[in-house]
This record gives sequence, C-alpha cells and structure tokens, in this order.
Amino acid sequence: MKDLTRRPETLFLFGYMLLPLLALVSVAAGVWSVIIGNKILGIILIVVVTQLFVWGAVWMIGKRKRLLEELEGTIDASMSDEEAINAFNAREALEIEARERAAAERSAAEQPTSQPAERNEDGTQAKE
Repeated sequence: MKDLTRRPETLFLFGYMLLPLLALVSVAAGVWSVIIGNKILGIILIVVVTQLFVWGAVWMIGKRKRLLEELEGTIDASMSDEEAINAFNAREALEIEARERAAAERSAAEQPTSQPAERNEDGTQAKE
C-alpha cells in the first residue's frame, strides 16, 4: 500500500475517480434503502460509508498534491503546461549556474596566489 501512495497516478485515480464514484453509489444505495423502508441501513450508508469515501478522496487528493510538490518543486496551479516546464527549466538553470560558480570559487581558492615581483624604487624589477 505504501508504494501505491507514492505514485501520483494512483492517487489521482483513487482521489478523483474511484472514491467519489463509490461515495455517489453509497448515497444512492442509502437513499434507495430509506425509500424502500430500511431506514437504519439507509442512514448508515448515507452518513458513515459515504463520509468514509469522501474523506478518503480528500486525503488522497491532498497527499497527491504534497507528493507532486515534493517531486517537482512548487508550481502554480494556474500555470499552463508550457509555463510550468519553463519555470522548471529556469530553476534547473539557476541550480547549474550556482554549482558552476561554487566550483569556480573552490578552484580559485585552491590555486596558490603568486606574489608580485619585488621592484626597485625606480620601478624596475629587482634582481635576485
């Protein structure tokens, strides 16, 4: 079950399709039970079973949202696919530039600094 809750596709299927459909079916069965005279069974179906399916769907939708944010970074829901891809590529480019800058700073810090040659008062280089 843990592997299933780590995949956004599975959470989408359960959260947006399967659990809401089961909630709708259980409400219909509960209403039908009340109509034909099984009031206690109908109320249990409507109140308990339907709420379990609804809250399960809400939990899976939230879990999917957190998982996608964790996997891809935060992307605005209002972005189109192309804008989201561009934002992702821009973040990647900034990370690459930061790594290259850090590597250049490390290599510059590791190189020995050469001391300037000693000069005479008249500006000519002193002989050793």
